[in-house]
Amino acid sequence: MTTHLRRLTIPGQDPAALARFWGEVLLRPVIDGGDGLHLQMVDGNEPQALYFTQAVAQSAPGGGPFLSVGALCGPLADEVERLVRLGAVLVQDSPGDPRSVTMADPEGHQFMVELSDEELLDGELGFAR
Repeated sequence: MTTHLRRLTIPGQDPAALARFWGEVLLRPVIDGGDGLHLQMVDGNEPQALYFTQAVAQSAPGGGPFLSVGALCGPLADEVERLVRLGAVLVQDSPGDPRSVTMADPEGHQFMVELSDEELLDGELGFAR
């Protein structure tokens, strides 16, 4: 028997706004299903959906799930700028590790933004941009 991750539930004070934010980040439509708002994700051994529910109590900022995201192409700085325009906040730039930065969504859930797939491949091949 194999176990796979079925979903990740992200509680928030305004689940609709949080769903819209992550929908824009991940370029996925928000679906209003019978069991709440969710984003349909890819098949495979990844979450099939991210669920957004009403938080029972005010959770501490930065608590709960921790996601890592990265663009397919383009510089890390461009992706960080895009996410800030969507409502994310830069929490910690990583000067010692230029491969990632820590950000928070509009409700304070922290997540990491990593180098794009293109930047990672360029680094492995020794190309500089």
